[in-house]
Amino acid sequence: MNLKIMNRRDFLRTSGAAAAGAAGALILVGCRRETDFDLLIKEVLVVDGSGRPPYQADVGIRGKHIQFIGKLRKGRARRVIEAGGLCLSPGFIDVHNHTDVQLLVCPTADSLVRQGITTVIGGNCGASRFPLTTEMLETENRYLREELGIEADWQDLSGFFGRLAKRGIGINYATLVGQGTVRAAVVGYGDRQPSAEELSQMKDLVRQAMKQGAVGISTGLEYAPGSFASTGELIELISAIKTYNGIYATHMRDEEDGVLDAVEEAITIAEKTGVSLEISHLKVGYPRNWDRIDALLEKIDRAAERRIPVAADVYPYTAFATGLSIFFPIWVREGKKEDFLGRLRNPELQPDLREAVNQAERNVGTWDKVLISSVRTEKNRWLEGLNLLQASVLQGKDVFTFIRDLLLEEEGQVSMVCFAMSEHNLRRILKHPLTCLCTDGELASTSGPLFKGKPHPRYYGSFPRALAEYVRKEQLMPLEEMVRKMTSAPAEKFGLLNRGRIKEGYAADLVLFDIEKIQDKATWSEPHQFPEGLPYVAVNGRLVVDGGQFTGKLPGEILSRG
Repeated sequence: MNLKIMNRRDFLRTSGAAAAGAAGALILVGCRRETDFDLLIKEVLVVDGSGRPPYQADVGIRGKHIQFIGKLRKGRARRVIEAGGLCLSPGFIDVHNHTDVQLLVCPTADSLVRQGITTVIGGNCGASRFPLTTEMLETENRYLREELGIEADWQDLSGFFGRLAKRGIGINYATLVGQGTVRAAVVGYGDRQPSAEELSQMKDLVRQAMKQGAVGISTGLEYAPGSFASTGELIELISAIKTYNGIYATHMRDEEDGVLDAVEEAITIAEKTGVSLEISHLKVGYPRNWDRIDALLEKIDRAAERRIPVAADVYPYTAFATGLSIFFPIWVREGKKEDFLGRLRNPELQPDLREAVNQAERNVGTWDKVLISSVRTEKNRWLEGLNLLQASVLQGKDVFTFIRDLLLEEEGQVSMVCFAMSEHNLRRILKHPLTCLCTDGELASTSGPLFKGKPHPRYYGSFPRALAEYVRKEQLMPLEEMVRKMTSAPAEKFGLLNRGRIKEGYAADLVLFDIEKIQDKATWSEPHQFPEGLPYVAVNGRLVVDGGQFTGKLPGEILSRG
């Protein structure tokens, strides 16, 4: 089936969506008379999020909820969208996102809603904007004032949620509490084990966040200081969310050479604690490890067979993005920013640092696979978009010296994109029944303070790309299965009640898209581009994208698990 060239009638027939189809017969209950909808979507192909084949219907929304699905003879509405030729799906849910304070400067959530995302879950990879000690708050505000022109006036999740609610947001927002942030608040940034009292304090902070609305806890076990936690410490800490039915979302200790041990640790933690596990941005990095994909997926399958609640998310690209400092070992990155920069300057450490970068080159293959995506200063802005090989040659330096000097000049704040994954493996992970979609990005915009750098195209294009590339072009899976991975699967995993499906009584988070025209436009060199083919997006019954244009409305809600 080629969705790109087939006409709509063929699509309806081959997807089992004729009115006589079994799935449609359960929902199309005959002609009814309904009146006074706020929004009525007529003659649309409904992809309801359940995984069932699409069917044609009229969908009526009143207030925040879907009130009617079927065929209308007559009906009045404040707004009618004649949607012939378009698909209607639940709003996309991004379970692995790094958006938080960005909503305070761009509450319309531009790069998210334009790709059909109506709900995001932040606080991933062990980092959240809470809890903050007084010292952490001061450090945070120095950064926020310089980068975004705002200040934090909160120290816990309740305060952060209050600030978001006061500002108003254009999407639904839920968050995890970051284990790395909790550890920093209690133990500090060094590599040491917590005392019994400190572990108790960390558990109290996690419980407080859960009571205030967090949906679970995240780890970023490749990053300091979260990486210093032992498996035993993590089991103790994560046990604290069991009572709240929370999620454990983990950026594992290793996604390359040690990926199999890392996934085993994640599964062990889930098994010991009884907490539902979400493996973040599942991948196998670096070519020498690509053949481990079978063993990786088998570990997940065997855990599921043992009834361990395990799932994973994935973004539809073969490059990851993180800080350039990741090429140095964890002992170099231990402590605060000043400690890291001090080690980069230390003459006695230069041979070890150089060897670490040489090892990183052996891992990557060649430095032209690593792009500089953002820097802090205007002085080095011209480097954004260049690969490390190009940039080092233009500055007349070897790559180690270039990386070291750039990190020192930018005070450690250099982001990069690295092409390290296999397209074959990506397809395997996308197709796996226990995976859902994510961006692993954060909110961006084509104007204002969030229009900066050359971020990973996933910021703008993840969900449209999945539909355009892997449904329409590659036909990796049926449309209804991909939509399920974007909607009901993450809603059920994260306990987002009454979301993720087109169903009467459910929240009217909706996306109208053209399966023949939907296309991501963001590229590696020009990432700040909105996708095409998604003309309408509604959040809680109100259009935030209308005819491809922002409405400026802020109907988003703060969500908690269950």
